[in-house]
Amino acid sequence: MISDSKDIKITLRISEDDLDEIDSFLESNPRYGSRSEFLRNCALNYISNKSGRNKGSNSDSVAISRKQRELIEKMVDLGYYSSEEEAIKSIIEYVFDNGMIKTIFEDRINKYGQIEKSLFRNLRDEEERTSRERVRFDE
Repeated sequence: MISDSKDIKITLRISEDDLDEIDSFLESNPRYGSRSEFLRNCALNYISNKSGRNKGSNSDSVAISRKQRELIEKMVDLGYYSSEEEAIKSIIEYVFDNGMIKTIFEDRINKYGQIEKSLFRNLRDEEERTSRERVRFDE
């Protein structure tokens, strides 16, 4: 959908050191075409993260460990990703695109398959023991 809204110019006061840091970041992150694009993206991501809503998302959430969150936050702080959501999405895409999801599922199936076999073995052993006890009791 094409928006009919008109871009509005704003003035932003910023220290020279902060501007140098932004420019340095932009040099190593060419995906942002300009300072304006970068700052607009930052502002909208900040609002989205603080308000708990994610543009274009259906409010799916996932719990991750503190260590995982810290690593993702570090990647965002270093500029590898523009948001935590983008980092997590990228990680998931990487897992699927590189066939790693098959390995993960196979590991799960093996793990739970072994647990299942153990449970069935224990149940079968328990049934046999109960059956033997009944036979002795009936005699």
